[in-house]
Amino acid sequence: MAAVAGGVLAAEVHQAGGVGFIGGGHTPLENLKQEVQKARETLSLPPDADLPIGIGLILWRLEEPHLSTSLAQYEPDTWLRYILHEARASAVWLSFTNGSLGEWVKRVRRVEKEGERRERVRVVAMVQTEKAARELLATEGVDAIVAQGTESGGHGPTDSVGSPLHTLLTTLSPLFLRSSPPFLLAAGGLASPSTIRSALAISPVAGIVPGTALSVSRSSLLPLAQKELLVCTPSGAETTRGLKWDEARGTNGWPGWCDGRGVRNLTSDDAEEEKGLTSEERVERYKRAVREGDVRRVVTWAGAFARSVFLEFGF
Repeated sequence: MAAVAGGVLAAEVHQAGGVGFIGGGHTPLENLKQEVQKARETLSLPPDADLPIGIGLILWRLEEPHLSTSLAQYEPDTWLRYILHEARASAVWLSFTNGSLGEWVKRVRRVEKEGERRERVRVVAMVQTEKAARELLATEGVDAIVAQGTESGGHGPTDSVGSPLHTLLTTLSPLFLRSSPPFLLAAGGLASPSTIRSALAISPVAGIVPGTALSVSRSSLLPLAQKELLVCTPSGAETTRGLKWDEARGTNGWPGWCDGRGVRNLTSDDAEEEKGLTSEERVERYKRAVREGDVRRVVTWAGAFARSVFLEFGF
């Protein structure tokens, strides 16, 4: 979860018995290094110890056309060398490529061989379609494949390309075994006991990936005003998918099959006051809202069942 899953949250997920990940690739490498240091401090790890948590990458930001051809040739390896051989993360999460996830898996394994590691890195990749899953299953070196449904908060498959999670899991289930890798994991609207049970009831789903529920934890990087908004949002119907937030933020470049789900607000719903504004004026309004912490305009990513999640857990 970009800008939400930092080093402290990832470390605390690990301490609770899960597999924590730090979100990376959306900010400069130096920011990732700072979050890794926070994780080490939270876990009381010495500098030379392996990091028992993973690091995720938003891949399109390390590819053409976001990067120039020359940068795209070596910048990804710079990130991977840090993750694998300096941070010594236990896992890498690959998602949102404009190219091939299979080629990224091969790249990880190649860079892994450049140095010495005490343990083999686990490679996790997220897919939104059967086609993408089949490509990864034909690629050596994948340890887990995350199936992302359209209910997911943040960026994910558009309604026209993706499927609700239950449909996607049912489609993919004949391709996997519960007892051996790559394991099938589920993501999208899964954070409450009832939705988790529903996903795990589909064999051979081996685990689930919560997002929105962890966003409101004290350890997440999400600003307090947005955490409060998530808890108070009346129902899952108050979320919507689209690209208007990215257009306002200037974060265009996501794969064409992708958009984002968040809590409805002035930006997503094209408020009357914004009609007739130029794209530059919209961007400037959004920047001002970020500076002021105005959640009426700033995007708060959330899954489709955000409110039901918090009700079941007693928020």
